[in-house]
Amino acid sequence: MARRSTGSLRKGLPQARLLSRADRSSLLACGVDPASLPYLTPKLHHKNLLVKGVKLYAANILKQSMLSIGGDVAVHRHVVSGKVDSSDCLIMGDLRHFRLLVEKLKLQPGLDPLAECISMHVFPEVGALELEFCGKRAAWSDLPVIMGIVNVTPDSFSDGGSYLRHDDALTHALEMVKQGAEIIDIGGESSRPGALDIPPDEEIRRVIPVIEELSKVVDVPISIDTTKAVVAEAALKAGATMVNDITALRGDPVMMDLVRDSGCAVVLMHMRGSPRTMQIDTEYRDIVTDIYAFLDERITICMEAGISQDSIIVDPGIGFAKDIQGNLEILRHISEFRSLRVPLLIGHSRKSFIGNILHEDVNQREEGTDAVTAWAAMNGVDLVRVHDCLHARRVRTVIRSITGAS
Repeated sequence: MARRSTGSLRKGLPQARLLSRADRSSLLACGVDPASLPYLTPKLHHKNLLVKGVKLYAANILKQSMLSIGGDVAVHRHVVSGKVDSSDCLIMGDLRHFRLLVEKLKLQPGLDPLAECISMHVFPEVGALELEFCGKRAAWSDLPVIMGIVNVTPDSFSDGGSYLRHDDALTHALEMVKQGAEIIDIGGESSRPGALDIPPDEEIRRVIPVIEELSKVVDVPISIDTTKAVVAEAALKAGATMVNDITALRGDPVMMDLVRDSGCAVVLMHMRGSPRTMQIDTEYRDIVTDIYAFLDERITICMEAGISQDSIIVDPGIGFAKDIQGNLEILRHISEFRSLRVPLLIGHSRKSFIGNILHEDVNQREEGTDAVTAWAAMNGVDLVRVHDCLHARRVRTVIRSITGAS
């Protein structure tokens, strides 16, 4: 819509400003009684919570309870008539509405789990990111944590062949730590679109000497980027404490047991097919919902197998069986994946969707990568996997300064 001239409209009107962000200081600037802050502050923050498959009885109570306190719930049109057994419920309100709703639901027989679910997602515990690595815990207060990529490969889409020599890979990893990397992710097999598998022995030959030497001289966790249990086992023995598996522990039947028994941290990533075939099918019914459901299922399966929730990280798999619009849709909704209740990682660095947006080749995508890193930092992503750790650290520092997190 075109802007109208405001010259005549401004006469006699009070000065007004639509706030992009309001907090306690906004209230105090109006001169409110400080004693009213606990009552007013929750009203500044509106939330939309989608709860799936709520039984008819509970959906009706949910709707009526929220309406009675000034909020609302979108339910299936046949909930009132009782023609459906259950309904997805979109709960809409500010924090005060949600607090009152939780209190009301706790008074209803059998609705404690629903009340707990709502409270867990709307009022999550906040603080440092903590992860468990082979029996040891690590914590970071500056988020997102920076994971540096070291490709000991001849054919990766970015820097393939640059660090194939062990000495070069080690030097590169040490430079990354110096520049701000807090985890180093080492891979010996390319997962670029169309890439073919390599024998486990060759993958081991590429990565193990680097992990052995690096683990002697750095304190940061070392991750092995592999889908093969035999490679992961060798890497863990060499000093790695984390497995980054693009198949989410589905590619090798032994990998699940290895991760559980070692207690290492693990990244579960979404991908359809294999790197060789993944770009054949990039169509989804609802890409965010489909990926969320997949990751939720993988978390449950891993926990049922005995893997600690404190060791699990999820990755929606930017660029893996996704086209440019799919990647952008994931990023638009990236904060929703925080509801999985485990740390969230994205690997966006220099990927083709950035090149498609900018019409640039892989060597000219750093500014685009930085833009996505900034978006991730603003939307609650816990870890970013990048090639340029210095850029990522600088982006994080500026974003945290703007948001008041530092």
